[in-house]
Amino acid sequence: MRRLTAVVLVVVVALLTVAAGPPATQAKARDYAVKSIELQLQSRGTQVPATVVMPVGKAHQRFPLVVIHHGHGGGRNENGGLARVADALAKAGIMSIRMDFAGTGDSQEPFTRLTYTTMQADSNAALLYAVRNLPVDKDRIGGYGYSEGSAVVAIQAGQPFSPYKAVALMGPVAHPPEVFQQVWGEDQFWAWYAEAQANGYADVVTPWGQHQDTSLDWFDETLAADPVGDIEYFGGRVLLVWGEAEQIIPFGEVEAYLAATQGSAKSTRLVTIPGADHGYGFYSDQPEVDAMLHQALVDFFLKALR
Repeated sequence: MRRLTAVVLVVVVALLTVAAGPPATQAKARDYAVKSIELQLQSRGTQVPATVVMPVGKAHQRFPLVVIHHGHGGGRNENGGLARVADALAKAGIMSIRMDFAGTGDSQEPFTRLTYTTMQADSNAALLYAVRNLPVDKDRIGGYGYSEGSAVVAIQAGQPFSPYKAVALMGPVAHPPEVFQQVWGEDQFWAWYAEAQANGYADVVTPWGQHQDTSLDWFDETLAADPVGDIEYFGGRVLLVWGEAEQIIPFGEVEAYLAATQGSAKSTRLVTIPGADHGYGFYSDQPEVDAMLHQALVDFFLKALR
């Protein structure tokens, strides 16, 4: 998806032109007080709901930032799971911002607006807002993506002048067309694609009973997406998070990312979480899964965003 490079470059240029503030202060791994901010981002001529969760620090203290990307149709909270992740990061001294992609959560847009183009644009808008308005150390920025959100992060990470120093991919999607064909069924995927070609969108019914009016643009961009190919150009640190009970994403997707980052990334680490399925504790009462996930993400970003 090289045609999206320009979107990333615009954000990078903007980051580099933000007025210099006081020298960055290294966040320490301690139990910070936490502050949450709800806001509406301006992106693509519309408003995108977003949440900032940040440590409460001293005057002029700047913190690392993680941009959080939710899964397909999940929304920025993912049933409270991503809110808990953001809280754990903030307590450790790491700020985060997460947004609702089109048609999810509190978004006022229809699901037909969801594409890789709009997801990246909204992610970039969130990043730009954070570095312009919040005490962010712009030299310590990371991306965290869950499921389809992991593909968005991997695509961004591999672009020239990516702002990310480190990325965490959970339930990682390396080959979007193959993953969605497996989840929906290969014949059904192509039947819905044909419906979208005829009508501009298809009434997709997920295995969980959700009706998602999915645009032809989403199908075309999904078929063209190559996150595992993009991340081959990423020179930062990578964390792959995998659930031992994962039932949606084949382990081959993890192996593809391991192979793709071997020659370019500073480091690639795989963390396997016992008892975690594709919900990673977000849609189940598994405090032990929450604890292991939070610890893995905090440990990774504290070290990778030093």
